[in-house]
Amino acid sequence: MSLDPKSFVFDAPTGIERSRENRREMQENAHLALKFPVEKLRYYFHPTMPGKVTVVQAQSHNFKTEFINFWADRAAKELADETRRGVIIKINVEDAIEGLIEADIARQGGGNLQDISMGIISDESEFIRAETIVGSLPVVHIGESMGMDDSNAALLYLTNIFKLIDYVRKSHFAEYTPIAGIFIDYIQALPLDPEHKTTRNMQETRRSQVMHDMDRIKHAAKYFECPVIVAAQSKQNEDMSSSKRAIKLPEYWDVQETSYVPQRTDFMYSLWMEKMHYSPGSMIGGRDDKFNYVCAENRLWIKCLKHKKYRNVGQAFPLRVDENSNVTYDKQLFEHISKMEK
Repeated sequence: MSLDPKSFVFDAPTGIERSRENRREMQENAHLALKFPVEKLRYYFHPTMPGKVTVVQAQSHNFKTEFINFWADRAAKELADETRRGVIIKINVEDAIEGLIEADIARQGGGNLQDISMGIISDESEFIRAETIVGSLPVVHIGESMGMDDSNAALLYLTNIFKLIDYVRKSHFAEYTPIAGIFIDYIQALPLDPEHKTTRNMQETRRSQVMHDMDRIKHAAKYFECPVIVAAQSKQNEDMSSSKRAIKLPEYWDVQETSYVPQRTDFMYSLWMEKMHYSPGSMIGGRDDKFNYVCAENRLWIKCLKHKKYRNVGQAFPLRVDENSNVTYDKQLFEHISKMEK
């Protein structure tokens, strides 16, 4: 492929015109942005616009997958309510589609997830109601199903995933269907891409792969003209920059494998479930922290680490997670800590 200078070289008048064009498109496409899923915090967390990428990082078992799914389902519901054409793409290379759908049904109030996964339906009418809601959402899953052999699962590397998204957009439905948002869970779990040159060193190969995938994800956001939300694994406890703090939210450089991910993303948030480091009912904080409060079984924290071009950065907020993995703002605790810190 030959290099076309006009695609990359912009003199001042051309730059001004492209800037004006971009502002017009931003105004016209504001309704296409993915809003932050916790409505009461939308004043702080900016929408992810088409062509932009948001990374959500957390350590293992700190609600990373559940938060991504919660956000995707909220986005799909709002998309359906607005009667806009388009679909939300959910990519998961670790969990089978059957389990993901069962989690969606539980999130809609269809029952306890553990019971549903065991085939136990405690309230059939509520289960059918929730199943109907999930079945009507404009969501397309890309991932594995139960019984899929390893040779097929290995094909779900990023190059092929983007080909599948293109198939959804152009061929899966009776007419061309816009992609309203892409959710990827998670970047380090994506299989090695044979189309990306690797080295003999496995650790270096994995680091190089994550960097390469991040560049591809940035390109995909522009190519599919939609927002992309990407989950990322954080470092383990001893390597975390916040390991000695009371509130152990991962920080900017705490993405596992490489610091390239936070450098390339547009927005970045971190998550932390306090019960992963403290026993529910125990005290968190102390004299050195200027605050203290009681650890809760279902409390999640979120922090904004990067909002490219915006000032809202650095604040952490407590959240509550209900039994169906829905998330709400814990305003009472936020105000309690804010008063103590003053």
